[in-house]
Formats: sequence, C-alpha cells, structure tokens
Amino acid sequence: MDAVSAYLEQLKMNKEQPSLNYLQRLIQHHLSLIPYETFSKFHYFTKHGCRVPGFAQFAVNLTNRGWGGTCYSLNMNFARLLKELGFSCSFVRVLPGHAAIMVHMGDRHFYVDVGYGSPITRPIELNSRPRHVLHGFGEEIIFTSRNEQIFQLERRSHGKTFVTKQIVWEPLTEEDLQQDIAASYKDCSSNITMRRISAVRFQGNNCYFLRNQTLKVINYRDIREYHFREQTPWLRTVAEAFQIDEKGIEESLAFLNERGVHLFTK
Repeated sequence: MDAVSAYLEQLKMNKEQPSLNYLQRLIQHHLSLIPYETFSKFHYFTKHGCRVPGFAQFAVNLTNRGWGGTCYSLNMNFARLLKELGFSCSFVRVLPGHAAIMVHMGDRHFYVDVGYGSPITRPIELNSRPRHVLHGFGEEIIFTSRNEQIFQLERRSHGKTFVTKQIVWEPLTEEDLQQDIAASYKDCSSNITMRRISAVRFQGNNCYFLRNQTLKVINYRDIREYHFREQTPWLRTVAEAFQIDEKGIEESLAFLNERGVHLFTK
C-alpha cells in the first residue's frame, strides 16, 4: 500500500476532489484518529537527529505503531498529504515554537492546524473577519487580527488564558522552517518538550490529555484525572487511550531516564 492510501486508511476516508468540506472532514478525522504525542519525537531524534520524518516513514509508523507526532511532524506530513490530494498548501510560523498550514483555495486562504493538540476542528479564513472563536472540550480558541499579516492565537479555559501565540500570516516552504525544526529538537533541559511525555487525542466526546504520569479525560460535562504511581498500569492505560504500541512508550521512558527525568522508580 502506498503512503497516501495508508494515511487515508488511517483517517478512515477516501480520496475526493479538493473542497472546503473535504478539508474540514480530513481535519476532524485527523484530530480524532492521529494523536499529538512526543513518543515518536524522541524516537526520530535518537535515530535520525533533528529532522521531520519523511512522508513514507510517517505513514508506516502511523499504521504500524499508532504514532502521530508533534507540530512539525503532524502539520508537515498533513500538508504533504493535502498536496497529494490536490490541495495547494504553504506553511506559516506561529511564535513561539510552532508552525501551521496555509491552504490556498482560489483567492481564499485558510489556517489549518492538526499539530497543536487543541480542537481546531475546521479551516479558519483568518482575513474574513477581525475575530474567530472556536469552542471545544471546555476550551475557547480565539483568533484576533492585529493587521493583515499578524494574528493572535489565544487559548482559554474557564475564562483564563493559558497560551498566547502569534501567527505570522506569510506563506513559507518546508526549507524556510529548517532552523525552527532543529530548535524544536534541542536536547536540553530548557526545551521542555524534550524532557516530558505529552499526548493529546480527541475521541468522540472525550479529549485524552497526557502529561507524564497524569492522564486527564475531558468532556463537555466534567474532567476526570488519573495519576499513576506505577509504570505497568500507566503503560497499559496510555497504550489503550492513544492506540500506541507499548514498545514506543517504553522507549520514551528510557529516553527520559537517560536525561535524569524519572517518571517511575523501580
């Protein structure tokens, strides 16, 4: 099976002609079926250094190991898929430390982001109005225009802002982002992404949010929080919640142990 077919099979979708409706369904299926996670980031760094996995490699590990990735791996490979499906795409910087996709449809341009671990469930035509607000899983995601090329991206929970980023709305290529990608793999304690386990998956009415030993299950009614003190039940629960093979999770624990981050004591 070729990479495009494998990717679409994982998304439980067929190939269609490019359209806004098709793009929105691809995004929604992606957020539900392909996790944001750092397990693969640690693996790729160990095996290949500071680079995003190629499209074929990404598709193989998507199918065989249940991996997705973090922002650069997810958004770059989703953009590669979109291009194979006939969409026109560029990339945009989201400061600090993030990148998203600009999808061009005629003279309209849409912000697409399947790599943020947040419920940005549809394409956003940023320039169509000064403010856009999305709601999901107790979270508000607010896009506010500062000028034609700068937009503020704000995430709020229970009325409180917990993340603010700046979208630079200028089309870029993969090559333009190589230094950003290298910085995201910086193997030091100041780069928190490389010193903790994170994963997010949206499944039905539930959002599964993992941060080290703590798993939160968030839905429209409540938040359930599970804190694990022992590795075995944690390993089993994480593999089931995110549909990821246990070997990759164990590799991540070893990766952190080598850097002095011990989630579980023997």
